[in-house]
Amino acid sequence: MFRFALAMLLALTVPQNAASAAPAPLTVGAAVRDTTPRAEWLPLGSTGGTRVVGVLDPVHLRVIALGNGRPTALVVTFEAGGPPEPARFLKGLADHTGIPAEAIYYGATHGHTSPTIAADPKYPASGAYRDFVYAQLLAAADEAIAAMRPARVGIGQTRSYINVNRQGEFTRADGTPYGAQGYNPAGPSDKTLSVVRFEDMAGKPIAFIVHYAVHNTVMYDNRFGAQGAGISSDIGGAVSSAIEAHFPGSVANWIPGASGDQNPILSNEYFTPAIETGEQQTQVMSRAVTELRDFYGKVQFADVLRALKAISPMQADVPVRYAAGDAALPAATAGEPDFAIQLKLLRLGDIALVGNPGEIFNSTGLYLQAHAPARYTLVSNQVRGLANPDIFTSYIPDDYAMIHGGWHAAKMRYKVGTIEPGYAALMNALFDKAR
Repeated sequence: MFRFALAMLLALTVPQNAASAAPAPLTVGAAVRDTTPRAEWLPLGSTGGTRVVGVLDPVHLRVIALGNGRPTALVVTFEAGGPPEPARFLKGLADHTGIPAEAIYYGATHGHTSPTIAADPKYPASGAYRDFVYAQLLAAADEAIAAMRPARVGIGQTRSYINVNRQGEFTRADGTPYGAQGYNPAGPSDKTLSVVRFEDMAGKPIAFIVHYAVHNTVMYDNRFGAQGAGISSDIGGAVSSAIEAHFPGSVANWIPGASGDQNPILSNEYFTPAIETGEQQTQVMSRAVTELRDFYGKVQFADVLRALKAISPMQADVPVRYAAGDAALPAATAGEPDFAIQLKLLRLGDIALVGNPGEIFNSTGLYLQAHAPARYTLVSNQVRGLANPDIFTSYIPDDYAMIHGGWHAAKMRYKVGTIEPGYAALMNALFDKAR
């Protein structure tokens, strides 16, 4: 019931970029930049609202440039809560490189103790930090494009057991059950770890894309002295840095999957039922848990190496295609505005990246994978287009959470039963446009 309306809208918002002739061989380049704030710029804010006052480990941004003989698309990943200010950063990057904003897979690891990249009057040096990161972004894109060379691509998959569904079940004082953030090992939780490898024609790694559904919250609200938390790149940064150390000269973009309801099995902040009442109890460990970040990073790095062994074959004659578009889900209540949704698609033959700006839940991501035409479809959160005030960038719960009152479900305005077919119709319209 969604497809006709979506197609009418997408005709105006999706570039017609399919080539009539066979594409030239794949070309790839990549670059990484350190975006850790200088000491004089601290304190700064963070995604979770924590005040960051020191540095536990550095944060970075990474850019992969892709094309068929010329730069056609970019994969940009910030070690941050979300990709900053699309109206400035994404548009500026598009203008600077000549690559359309629709062809820039503009995302972030969703790290909860990475510093916020925005001017904030509460933090006097935040504007200087934002300008620094913007300059690093343009420099990284220039380097990645300049480094583009003939390449091959392949994907390997395995299982990684570090996430858990966080739709916990609790009980109020009067005995009424309710859902909130917690620990739910029986809930939907995809353990698939996907690793895309780009290598030059001599077999030397150029770049990697690591895709996994988990929040980067291990280090959330850690204790860095009495004044606030320490900056950390969390799990994603630990895995990326390990890959880059193992394959010198490479760049590894860690991308969050459909993880709106997926947490690490244990984080610095954790939620349990109170023994006395069964109500949700929020607790924070007494010191920074760098050891836990190190543990998760090493476990998933070992999983990455196992996934790389599963890659076969590597391919060079791979067309780079892209598309982007908006649509809407019917409102939950008559008379209310429809709920705007947005997706980006970047396709490399049998491998497709499908990104949305909010935080869809795991079951929705699995539904999209099952209904996509590409053999490998990696659905990810925190991927944004140009600024749109109607696009929701927070949690987008699935039907189960909407019905049972799960995490953030009360804030939603779309009708139960529409999220999966609505997103799937938009996604497949993008696939049609990006042939």
